[in-house]
Amino acid sequence: MGSLGQQRFRIGVDVGGTNTDAALVGCFETSSNDKQEFTVLASSKSPTTADVTSGICDAVKMVLEEADVPREDVLSINIGTTHFINAVTQRDAAKLERVAVLRLCGPFAREIAPFSDWPQALRDVVEGPVGYFSGGLEIDGRIISEIKDSEIRDFCHELKAAKINAIVVIGVFSSLDSGTPTQEEYVRSLLLREMPNVDVVCSRDIGNSAFIERENAAILNASILDFGRRTIRGFERAFRSLRLDCPLYLTQNDGTVMETKTAMRLPIKTFSSGATNSLTGALFLSGIHSRTTDLDPSTSQIIMVDIGGTTSDFAALSSSGFPRQSPATVKLGGVRTAFSMPELVSIGLGGGSHVLEQDDGRVSVGPTSVGYRLATSSKCFGGDTLTASDIVVASGHASNITGSVPIRLDAGLVARARHDIKRQLERSIDSMKVSDQEVVLLLVGGGSIIQLEGLNNVKACIRPPFYTVANAVGAAIAKISGEVDRVIIPGDRKQQAIVDEVKVETIGRTCSNGAIKSTVKIVDVDCIPLQYMTNAAFRIVVRACGELGWDKSTSGGRAVLDIDAVETYDEGEIPRVLPSKLDLDSQEMDYSTYQPEVSMAGEWFISETDLAFIAEGCGVLGTGGGGSVYSAYLQSVQALRNMPNGRMRVVEAKAVNHGDRVAIVAFVGAPTVSNERLAGDGELRVACDKLAQYLQLDGGSSAFAGLVAGEIGGSNGMRAFATAASMNLPVIDADMIGRAFPKVDMCLPYVYGAEKPSPAAVADARGNAQIVAEVESRDRLERLLRCLCIELGMFTASALSISGTNLHQYTCHDTVSQAWFLGRAILCARQDKKNVVDSLVDLIPGCRFLFVGRIVEISREVKGGWTIGTATIERASDDEEFISWDSESDQRPMVLQYQNEFLYAALKGPDGSQESICTTPDLITVLDMSGSALSTHELRYGLLVSVIAMPAHPLWTTQQGMQASDPASFGLHMQYQPFGQSWQKTPSVIQQYRPSSTLER
Repeated sequence: MGSLGQQRFRIGVDVGGTNTDAALVGCFETSSNDKQEFTVLASSKSPTTADVTSGICDAVKMVLEEADVPREDVLSINIGTTHFINAVTQRDAAKLERVAVLRLCGPFAREIAPFSDWPQALRDVVEGPVGYFSGGLEIDGRIISEIKDSEIRDFCHELKAAKINAIVVIGVFSSLDSGTPTQEEYVRSLLLREMPNVDVVCSRDIGNSAFIERENAAILNASILDFGRRTIRGFERAFRSLRLDCPLYLTQNDGTVMETKTAMRLPIKTFSSGATNSLTGALFLSGIHSRTTDLDPSTSQIIMVDIGGTTSDFAALSSSGFPRQSPATVKLGGVRTAFSMPELVSIGLGGGSHVLEQDDGRVSVGPTSVGYRLATSSKCFGGDTLTASDIVVASGHASNITGSVPIRLDAGLVARARHDIKRQLERSIDSMKVSDQEVVLLLVGGGSIIQLEGLNNVKACIRPPFYTVANAVGAAIAKISGEVDRVIIPGDRKQQAIVDEVKVETIGRTCSNGAIKSTVKIVDVDCIPLQYMTNAAFRIVVRACGELGWDKSTSGGRAVLDIDAVETYDEGEIPRVLPSKLDLDSQEMDYSTYQPEVSMAGEWFISETDLAFIAEGCGVLGTGGGGSVYSAYLQSVQALRNMPNGRMRVVEAKAVNHGDRVAIVAFVGAPTVSNERLAGDGELRVACDKLAQYLQLDGGSSAFAGLVAGEIGGSNGMRAFATAASMNLPVIDADMIGRAFPKVDMCLPYVYGAEKPSPAAVADARGNAQIVAEVESRDRLERLLRCLCIELGMFTASALSISGTNLHQYTCHDTVSQAWFLGRAILCARQDKKNVVDSLVDLIPGCRFLFVGRIVEISREVKGGWTIGTATIERASDDEEFISWDSESDQRPMVLQYQNEFLYAALKGPDGSQESICTTPDLITVLDMSGSALSTHELRYGLLVSVIAMPAHPLWTTQQGMQASDPASFGLHMQYQPFGQSWQKTPSVIQQYRPSSTLER
C-alpha cells in the first residue's frame, strides 16, 4: 500500500421508518493508486422526524460533534432514503404528479394502453393524457415511421389544457436508436419548445427491454421528479444550515451512489438502497473486502442479514463485489417494472417480534412485532409483552441491550424460542445460497443480538463493530458506477470488438459521474442473444465502478441550485413500520370458492378472474417459450372491460359441427419483438377477414364457427379472446399443439396430414396483408411464414382454418380448461401461503415435481435464428417453504436444454455424463418461487426455481407425432425418455360447472 495522504471525511446517512442513522468515516487517499482507506470515527441514531430533514440534521450534528472534525474537510454526504418509494406506495397525491404518455409507435402499440396494469388507487393519482404518434424502430433498426412535428404540437394543446407538468416519451425499440438526436430526444426538444416548464422523461434513460415495464418505470420516475427536486433541495438546505459546503450524493439500488443532478433526473434508482447499504457497510466493517480477515469471498458465500425491530432482510454478495441483483420482474408500489433491484428475502423476525406459546407447547417468534414500542412494551423494559429481546435478556445477555433489566423466564420456553429463531435464520440463509460453498453470515442491525445459537451450514457468523449503523457506513463508503445497456446489431463487426467498445464507453460514463479514472473497473459484462433473430442482434449490459473523487470544487455531486431561493417543504408523516413488500394491493376475492359462469347451453362466459387463471396456466404450458403471456392477458382484460353489450365466451370443441370451419389464430415471430413492439389495433381480426375473403365464406369472417388458439402455451394461448369477442364469436376450448412449440408446422392437424397447411393469411398493423394460397408441405409453410415475418418486423398476425371434423380428431381438447385449472391451483396456493408446486402436483392430472434449486450456470447461442441454451441447476436445501423432496435422494445437479422451449431435463454426473429424466414432447416447465412460469430468456444466475413436468397429449406419442417432436427432430442425439406417468384427460370447466351437469350428478 502506498503512503497515506491527508485525512478527509465522508458522512453516510440512512433514513429508516423508525430511526435515521449517521456515520462519519475518515478516509485517506493512497498516493500509489488513488484508492481510499476508511476508518469509522463516529456514529449516531436519531428518531426519524415527520419532516425527515430535521431528523437527518440531528443525526449528522451528533456525529460531527462527537468526532469534532473540521467541516471544510468533509468531502461529501451520502444519503440512503425511502422518501421516493414511500411516496409511491402511499399513493400520495401531494407528492406525485399526473403524467402524460407519448408513444412513438406508428400504427403499433395499441393493444395495451398505458396504466392498464396499475393499481386503481395509484392510477387515479398519476394517470394523464395518452397519445400515439409516428415514430419507433424495428428490431433490425429500420424506422417504423418518421416523427411528425405537427402531431406533437397539436398534442401539446391538450396537455396545456389538462395542466400536465410531467411527460414520458417512449419509442418502440428506442434502445436501438443511434440517431443524433434520437427520436425520443427530438420529441423532448419539441415538447420543451412548446411547454418550457414541464418535466420530460425519455424511456431509454430509464431502462432497455420490455416496452410495458420500461414505460411503467418511466412513468413512476416522472411522477416523482418534482417531489425529488424539492426533497433534495431540502437536504441541501439542511446541510447548509450545518455549515457543510460539500457535495451531496444519494445511494442507489446497486450499492453505489449517484450525484444529485442524476438523482433529480432518475429518483427511481434510489427506491431500494437500504439493504445494499447494509451489505456494503457489513463487508467493510468485517474486513472481508480489505482481506484483513482470513475469510476469502472467492471461496465462501457471503450473506448478510440486517435485523431490525420488526423484520430481517437478507442479501447476498455477487461475484462482481456488489449485492446480487434480482433477476425477476419487480413490482414497485404494485406496478410491474423490469428495473434492476437487489435480491432480498425479508421475514417477520426482529428484536421486537412477539413470542407466542401455543397450547401444544410449540413456540413461535414473529411475524408480528411491537415495532418502535420495543423500549416500552417488552418485559425487559418494564412492559408486559414477551418479545425476542426478552429471550436474549433471559438467556443472560442483558448487557447486549442498553437500558434493559434482567428477567426470568421458563427455561423450556427460552430454549424453544431460541430454536425457532435459529430455524428461521437457517431457512432464509438456505434460500439465498447458490452453491455448496461455505457460508459466511454478516450480522448487522440493532436486532441482530437475537441471534444466539450456532447455525448449521454456516462457517462463521460475524457481528462487526458499528453493526447497528452498518447501513449508514455503507452509504458513506459507497463507490460510484456507470452502466451501458443496449441492443446491438453487429453487422460486419466482431462481437468482441463491440464489447471492448462498450467497455470504453462505460468507463467514460463512470468517470463523468464523478469516479477517479485510475480506480474504475469493469465489474459485469452480459451479452444476451435475441431469440429468432437472423441478424445476430444481441443485448449487451456493461457495468463499471470506481472510487468517488477528492476534489470538492469539481465534484459532480453538487446540485446546480440556488439553495437560498428554495422554499421550505414539509415531506409529511411517514409510516413507522414500512411494509416488507412493495406491492400493497391485496386480492380480496377468495379464489378457492370462485366459480365460473357457465350457461345451460354450455357457454362459458369469461370474467377477469378466469383470465387471470388462464394466463398463469398458459405460462406453465408455454414450457419456457411461446412469448410473454402478460401483454396478451392485459389485452384480454382491456377487451373485456370495453364490451358493454357483448360477452367473451368459450365453448367445447364438440359444439362445433363437422362441416363448420374454425379460424386458427396466432402471432408468429420473436418474443423479443412481441415484448417491445406491441401489437396494433386488430391485426388478428384483419388476418381472419382476409382468410374468410379468400375462402369465399358467406358472411365473411363471421361465418367461422369460432376461433381456436394455434398453441395454448405462452402468449398465443390468450390471443383468441380479444379477437373473438370483437367478432362476436366464441373461443374453442382446444388448441393445435397442447403446449408451445417453436414452429407453425408443428400443429397436429398438419403433422398428421389431416388438414392442408394452406391457405394462410398474414397481417400487420401497417395494413400489409398476404395470402399464402398453396404450399407443397407443412415445412414449406413454416419457411414462407418466416420470410414474411422477417420482412414485417419479426412479429405478425396469422390465421389459418380447420374443419370441424379435424378439430374433433386432431387437436388437443379442453386445453383452455387445463390452463384455467393450472392457474387456479397457482393463485389459490399463493393466496393461502401454500406450496405452489405441491398444489400443482396434487391437483393437476399427471403433473410431477422434478427438481428445486438455484441456477448456477447459463449458456446461450444462436443457430439458424434459434436460441439454443443450457441451464444448470444445483439442488436447494430441504425446506418445506419451497418444496417437499427427499433429502436423501439423488444430489446431482439438473441440466435443462432448450430451443426456445425446454427440450430435455437430465441429471449431471461428476464426470459430466447426463442421465435424461424427461424429454420432448413431454412438457418441462420452470417456475419461480411465486409459482409463475419463467420463459427461457428470463433465466438468470442465482435464481431459485422449481422444475415440473407433465406428460404430452397422446397425439404426440404416436409414430407420426414422435417424428415431429422427439429429441431427434430437434437435432438431439438421445432417445425419447418416457415420462413415467400416463396422460390423463383434462377436466372441462364447462362440464364441471354447467348447471345441467350438476343436476345429473
